Order: sequence, then structure tokens, then C-alpha cells
Amino acid sequence: MKFFDIFPTFSEAPYSYIVVPIILACSMIGFYHKPFFHALILHPYEIARGKRIHTLLTSALVHRNGIHLLFNCIVIFGLGYDMFAVLNQAYSIIIAQVFTILIFLLFIIVPNFVQTLFKKKDFRFTAVGASGLSSALFGFSTLFFPLQKINHLFIPWIHNATHYWLYMLLISFLLSFIKISRINRPLHLVAFILGSILALIISPYTFELKDAF
Repeated sequence: MKFFDIFPTFSEAPYSYIVVPIILACSMIGFYHKPFFHALILHPYEIARGKRIHTLLTSALVHRNGIHLLFNCIVIFGLGYDMFAVLNQAYSIIIAQVFTILIFLLFIIVPNFVQTLFKKKDFRFTAVGASGLSSALFGFSTLFFPLQKINHLFIPWIHNATHYWLYMLLISFLLSFIKISRINRPLHLVAFILGSILALIISPYTFELKDAF
């Protein structure tokens, strides 16, 4: 069917087709089987005391509600495909195959570890979801090709990827001071900056930043 032609093939986005179904399956199980959900949830208080270390990774597999899950899966699928493609374009298919999954793990574990450092004394604090991965992928994707043309429909001063990155950074920074439900805004900011830094480190196009403005 022509509808499915809009999606990449498995060889073009292998980790999108692997990671997203795993997250969907684990989250759906977690919605209906609370012992499974609680086994994967991040609890910084316990991690700081040498327990439940695995949850630095596994907490990304479960979500609190369907909207949270759907948004993260869409972002991870699309930007995971984008990451694999740009690494393949800039380097090689082998580099893309090896480093995409390593970067995924980095984008999940490091923001959760930073979160643990800040919340290690708060016994009541817990966290779930792949929002760290989603935010880091946003930062990575917008800076890997800093001069890529982007025209925002409502913001006239956005003309390239770097301008869009600055806009997203500002929004992430402002939202980090707003408490909305159980959404962990500081985690999003930390992850976004992590993805951005990694893009600058490994992108062969970083030198183009001087021409971005």
C-alpha cells in the first residue's frame, strides 16, 4: 500500500523499529500489571544506596499514561531514524549501526543519573518514561547539521537548524521552572543539552556554526 511508503524500511531505521515496539509493549504491560511497572520505575533514593541500579535504564520502558507514551514513541521513531541516517551519511553504515544504540543508551542513562544526583534524598520521588531520550534526540538532531534550512511557520527569525535549536533551548529552559503535573521539566533540559553537546562533539559540520547567524 502506498500509505506505508512514507515509512522508512527496517534497514533504514533498524533501532526505531526495535526500540519503539519494546517501549510500547513494556508500557502497555505496566498500565495493567503494577508489579511489573514498579519493578522498572526509577527511584533515586534507592539507587543512591546501591539498589535498583537497573532502573537507570529500565524506567524509560514504562510510562504513566497513553499520551506520554504516544508522544515519546513518535519522537523516538522519527528522530531515531534521523540519527541513524545522519551518522550513515556523515560516516558509514557500520558507524551508524554501532553508535546509534550506544547513543540511545547514553541518552537514557545519563539524564536519569543526573536526576538521581539531585533527588537522592527524596524518598517520595520516582520517575518513568523515555522523555530524556526524546529530548536528547531533539538536541542532537537540530545541531548535527547546524546550517540545515528550516523555516518556522510562525517565527520568522528561524531560518536554519541552529536558530531552531536556540528556540527549543529557550523553551526548555523556561519550562524547567514550571511545575506541571508530574512532568519532570529539568530532566528534559539536561537531556536536550546532552544531545546538543554530543552532536557538536561528533559532527564533522560543527565548524559551520560560525556561519549559522
